[in-house]
Amino acid sequence: MPHFKAGNRFFFDSSTNLLSPEETHHLARVLRHKPGDQILVIDGLGQEFQARVLAIERTKEGEQARVEILKLVRKEFSPRIKITALIPILKGDLTEFLVEKGTELGVWRFIPFFSRHTVVKPKKNLTQRLRAKAISALKQSGRLILPKVCDPADLKTLVEAIPANSLKVLAHPQGELNLENLLSLFKKEDLAEVYLISGPEGGFSEDELSLLFEAGFKTLCLSPYILRAETASLVLMSLAQALSLSFAKDKLS
Repeated sequence: MPHFKAGNRFFFDSSTNLLSPEETHHLARVLRHKPGDQILVIDGLGQEFQARVLAIERTKEGEQARVEILKLVRKEFSPRIKITALIPILKGDLTEFLVEKGTELGVWRFIPFFSRHTVVKPKKNLTQRLRAKAISALKQSGRLILPKVCDPADLKTLVEAIPANSLKVLAHPQGELNLENLLSLFKKEDLAEVYLISGPEGGFSEDELSLLFEAGFKTLCLSPYILRAETASLVLMSLAQALSLSFAKDKLS
C-alpha cells in the first residue's frame, strides 16, 4: 500500500459532495486551499477520488467546502474476514486510543461495552468522539473503508446478539488456545466474522466470564504477565488482523 502523508486526504459526504465543517477548517484555514485547487477525498465506503474545490459555502452546520469529483483514484473492497472488536470503556482517552489504533490495523467494527467492573461510565458524546477518531485514523493510514462505531452497550445484551457461527476470542490469562490452534481456525474457508473481547480495568466478574464461555468464546493467553486493559485489547486486535491478512484473500486495488 502506498504511503500517505497526514493531511493529504479529506473525508467527505458522497451524497452531497460536502466536507464537514471540521474538514473544511483543515482544508481552508490550516492548509489554505482555495476554490479551484485539486485535492484527494475519501468517502469511507472504499473509494478515493481526485476532486476540485468548487466553493466554501455557509450552511446551517457552518462553513463547508463543496467539491467536484474528477476521477476515481483508488478502490478498496471489503475483507473476507470481518473483525469486530468489543472494546472496554476505559479511563481518559484510552477508548479513543483503541479505536484509532484498531482503525489503522483494519478492524471492521467497534462496539464499546460496559460491565460490572467498568471504572468509568460512558459519556453522552462517546460515539461521536470515537467516530471522529476513526475518521482521523482512516485519513492518516491510507485505509478507505471507515469502520462502524456502535453505541456503547451492556455486556450481556451485546454478547447475546453475537452470531453463533462466528469465531469468538477472549483474552484470558489461562488461555485454551495456542497460536497453532488459532491459525487453524482462521484458515477455515467459511470463516466470515471474528469477535474479540478483553476486560476493562477492573476485569470480568465470574458471572460475566461464565456468560462469555456459554456464548462460545475461546480463550487466548496474550502474555505470561499482567497487561493493562488497553494493552490486551490492542494486542488482541493486532494478532487477529495479522492472521486475517495471512489467510483471507482481501481484494485491494
